[in-house]
Amino acid sequence: MALASSKTVDFRNVIILIALVILLAAGTAYSVYTYLGISFGRTAGPSNDGYGRVLAPGPMVDLGTFTVNLAAGGSPSARYVRTGIVLEVDSEETKRWAEERSPQLRDRVIGVLRQETMESIHGAEGMERLRRRLREAISDVVPENAVRDVYFIDLVVQ
Repeated sequence: MALASSKTVDFRNVIILIALVILLAAGTAYSVYTYLGISFGRTAGPSNDGYGRVLAPGPMVDLGTFTVNLAAGGSPSARYVRTGIVLEVDSEETKRWAEERSPQLRDRVIGVLRQETMESIHGAEGMERLRRRLREAISDVVPENAVRDVYFIDLVVQ
């Protein structure tokens, strides 16, 4: 007569143990991520000055919301873009200067936006090209290298 083994494995207990280990590992990873501020390769944050040094975010100038007709570009119907634009500038002095000359800056932005077509601002490359064009147009009004970046806080193309 064969004796039954006293060491039978209950698979429910094994599954519960594995689930607890996974939960513990996930909780530990979340805690490390939250408390140590590990970025995991994200590039958001302070901009680079071109020499490898990280710059703290500069003062922001809100130019407001723009609603502008787009160039036809072969499309028979009227298209428009609505966007909010914020400039990151190099100093508080530049911020005050830009706020005083807001109408000139808004005029430059409208001029650039009216030259765009729906196709030209489509996709990430189109947005980067538009950002460069806006920066160049604004740079004609503000001191050289005063505008660090151009941010779109809202963008609707219709």
